[in-house]
Amino acid sequence: MWFGTSQKYVFKILILGDTGVGKTSLVIRAVRGYFPDPETLKSTIGAAFFTMRYRIQRDLITAQIWDFAGQERFRSFMKNMFSGSSGGLFVFDLTNALSLDDLKNFWIPEIIRKIRADFFDVFKNNFILVGNKSDLKKQIEVTKDEIAKLVRQYGFKYFSASAKTGDNVSAIFKELIRMIYISPYKAI
Repeated sequence: MWFGTSQKYVFKILILGDTGVGKTSLVIRAVRGYFPDPETLKSTIGAAFFTMRYRIQRDLITAQIWDFAGQERFRSFMKNMFSGSSGGLFVFDLTNALSLDDLKNFWIPEIIRKIRADFFDVFKNNFILVGNKSDLKKQIEVTKDEIAKLVRQYGFKYFSASAKTGDNVSAIFKELIRMIYISPYKAI
């Protein structure tokens, strides 16, 4: 007989990075279980919204996944939608070194400014760095040293992934949900 009670949590998760790094493909792979056809997939305009459900112990979790457009023209609009987030993914394209630079120069500082994220507090750092397109091994431009430097600088967990093959995609989302769940700061 079960006498415990369960809690229901809603986590707002941000998916951030440049256009073309595969943010939407990662989310579709995680939520719907397939890789979308790149020929028919259009760039996100503003933000796209997805939900996933998880169970941890007896608790029920709804992950509200906010997939933000990477185009510069939408950035000022998006910044107002960051508040109330529980954590997220900083996604870059392993085959495009500029996409990692844009994380360092725009996305990460913007999250620090807008939601006062404290990446140096292990209990508040509910963000994961994701290098997507790991299946394109011969085209990889971003070095392991560049990634390690960013990981050390902000204390991020890092995963390489492939939305196309599904490699590490579910592990990334499960780890992010687990990190938020155990954090005393479920909303930043």
